[in-house]
Amino acid sequence: MVKEEAVWIKSVLGKLDIKNMDVLDVGSSTKAFRTKIQPYIDEYVFAPLRKMNNKIFHLDKKKDEGVDYVFDINQMNSDSIAQKFDLVFCCSVLEHVDDRNKICGLLSGFLKERGYLLVTVPEVYRYHPDPIDTMFRPRMNQFISLFAEFGNFEVIEKKVVIINDKQRYTKAISEKLRYNLPFLRWRINCLLLRKNK
Repeated sequence: MVKEEAVWIKSVLGKLDIKNMDVLDVGSSTKAFRTKIQPYIDEYVFAPLRKMNNKIFHLDKKKDEGVDYVFDINQMNSDSIAQKFDLVFCCSVLEHVDDRNKICGLLSGFLKERGYLLVTVPEVYRYHPDPIDTMFRPRMNQFISLFAEFGNFEVIEKKVVIINDKQRYTKAISEKLRYNLPFLRWRINCLLLRKNK
């Protein structure tokens, strides 16, 4: 997750009445990652949710501090977690899985009726294997359509977050290519969906 993405998430969640809910963060990484390596994740997203008395569960394939459910999402099925959640996060994960339709079905299955799904995926971004990168870089309409077959999802908010930090962008590009791409900016598609009946 990039900082601009976390800022958008904070602003969107601030518009909702999210109190005393069960929250699942899919692909969360570790507590150290969320609080030390990318501390804005906890500052902008999870600390405000904790203040509102929400119970947050983190799911990742790494067994480490701050991971409540240890699963490789690619190997999960609908019975892997019996609990249903009011809010599910899946940020910057879909580009790292081979079977996106299966994962979208799982995310839908984790939600309670009228639950919220907050999901992001890059539209323009560098190659970043973790452990793979399928280079799935959908436009917003293609991104929204992924969830059409898994229930009656209503789009509550959508935004293409632009990352304007040229230094951070060019750091990831080889010196040879910098002069060819000064106009290009990373873009992250961000969606907040609500699952209806």
